[in-house]
Amino acid sequence: MPRYFHTEGICLRRFAYSNTSQVASFITPDAGRLTFLAKGVTRAPKRGIRTGFDLLGRYELVYTRRRYGSLHNLTYRWLRDGLPDLRRSLEPLLCGYYAAELALNFTIEGDPCPVLYPALVAELHGFAAGGNLGAGVLRLELAALEEHGSCPTFDSCAECGEPLPLRGPVCFSPLNGGPLCPRCEGELSPHWRRHTTTVGADQLQGLAAAVSRTPDTAPPAPERIVAMSAILRFHIRSLLGKELRMWKYLQQRHLSRSLRQVRRSGT
Repeated sequence: MPRYFHTEGICLRRFAYSNTSQVASFITPDAGRLTFLAKGVTRAPKRGIRTGFDLLGRYELVYTRRRYGSLHNLTYRWLRDGLPDLRRSLEPLLCGYYAAELALNFTIEGDPCPVLYPALVAELHGFAAGGNLGAGVLRLELAALEEHGSCPTFDSCAECGEPLPLRGPVCFSPLNGGPLCPRCEGELSPHWRRHTTTVGADQLQGLAAAVSRTPDTAPPAPERIVAMSAILRFHIRSLLGKELRMWKYLQQRHLSRSLRQVRRSGT
């Protein structure tokens, strides 16, 4: 007799499998990323229309695991939150699509997501409510890196652990896992120096506060968000060896000032 599992999840990707079925990937809080075969999910009811999974929709899911492979059988789904306000404006929707791409690239099957999943739920609602898009994107990028275990250190030298300068430029090295103090920077060979960038000490302090979830009395200024996001953009590109596909779509659209600048900082 098959064993049934129950969870909730956000739909990150879906595509047609046949005339009436879909294959869909979800991020779940207790099992990481899961991919399901949903048979008959697009079959039209007698007096209805053809339906399927809502991208970025939050679902209750009941499924059975296959003995071999990672494609599970979905037996029941119920749309818990379709986020209709997210689809009324282009900017929040693009941010939501970027959030889905982040989750697809920084989660694995069977690994719980205690950091990224609640952050994704909160920020999607924030996008739908018209919150600060640039700050929300920045928080999601930090949550994705933290969940993946590849979030850099921002408050000390990644190589020796010594304190960083409080002002001025600092060398940031994704290969070393964060910023470098002047002594460790001087020991870098010319080959590895090509894989570093220069950032501001104040930007690292802002990222350190964001990682530690230090409450701020006021949201960061757009210029500060731009600079901090540029560091994460450089780090993500180095980790994945590619640019995320949503970056170019965000850059080509007429976005709000803070979000447009954040996207440009990734070029």
